[in-house]
Amino acid sequence: MVSKPHPAKRVLRIVGQACAILAITLALDYVLLATVFADWKRNWRDAATAYTQAYVHVPWHHDLAPNQDSLRPWGKVLYPFRTDRYGFRTGTCAPGEGDKSKPAIFVIGDSFTEGLGVPYEQTFAGLMACDAARKGKAVWNLGVLSFSPIIYHRKIRAAAEKLGIKPAEIYVFLDISDVTDEAIVYREGEDGTVTMTPSFHWFDTGQFLLGNFATFRLLYNLWLDMPFGSTGPDESWRAGWSLDPKVMDKWGRRGLELAGNNLDKIVEICREWKCQLTLVVYPWPDNVKAGDRNSIQVTHWQRWAAERDVRFLDGFGPFFQEPAGVAVGKYFIPGDVHFSVEGHRLLFEMLNRSAGSF
Repeated sequence: MVSKPHPAKRVLRIVGQACAILAITLALDYVLLATVFADWKRNWRDAATAYTQAYVHVPWHHDLAPNQDSLRPWGKVLYPFRTDRYGFRTGTCAPGEGDKSKPAIFVIGDSFTEGLGVPYEQTFAGLMACDAARKGKAVWNLGVLSFSPIIYHRKIRAAAEKLGIKPAEIYVFLDISDVTDEAIVYREGEDGTVTMTPSFHWFDTGQFLLGNFATFRLLYNLWLDMPFGSTGPDESWRAGWSLDPKVMDKWGRRGLELAGNNLDKIVEICREWKCQLTLVVYPWPDNVKAGDRNSIQVTHWQRWAAERDVRFLDGFGPFFQEPAGVAVGKYFIPGDVHFSVEGHRLLFEMLNRSAGSF
């Protein structure tokens, strides 16, 4: 009698065969796109292209690519995305070449400041730009997805050099996730370049897979067409340091210290350039849900700013004027941590009241 193979061995054999088929498929996919279908690859115009072409590698890790004009996806949201020749996000009211002689305001931050998922004109940076333009000033938006203070001061100096101007004011929009990024995501090399730690190469990996494999592009575009799933990736763990004492001990204190040290470099820049520095904080949905009105994100940076004679604007308050469920549903993109159009408008209105005209 012929003995049957053990069930576990059959499973392992099937898994091994599946992995071999997948490896061969991906190898052919990569080679064919790099050779036979290279022209096709260069002419792709889809959601994946809008992602892979949106960012470029620079010494401070990544930045927005110049001269972009596309419908860009953020999770399941498609929104108009444009950059100017310098790689700054642009739109109506954004300054151009003819505005370099006007008093300049630099706005720096991460994905909230870049304005993921929202048209430029409806982001708080875009609203600032429109308000400033009416008063003969120019707001340049330096914000980019996943920036943090280790990058902020580098981008500010690079932007001033590109434009050939020095700003009269700098607004730093400090995100909850910046503390996490400073503590566990970014590192500075001996040559001054910024890299991600080995556990956080998602940016490079995503760019590579979508840029070199038709298989992953197909899966990505299919996902965007599906009627279920969240808008963007779940990033709520990045807010944990502000709410959980254990996470604060694990990396929160280290992140606060590193962020403060890097923000001190922007203080030095403003002293050198004789510009006014304003630090702005705002909540994530996690803080709103937890009733974290007097968050350490507020109290810590308020003290930091007072010690350095930096203007501090508390953007938490407006998000706590309504019941938590109402505020989260109204001011944040559903299933995501980023501001909705209403959230951007709310923060802008606070800025306008607190800072006066831009």
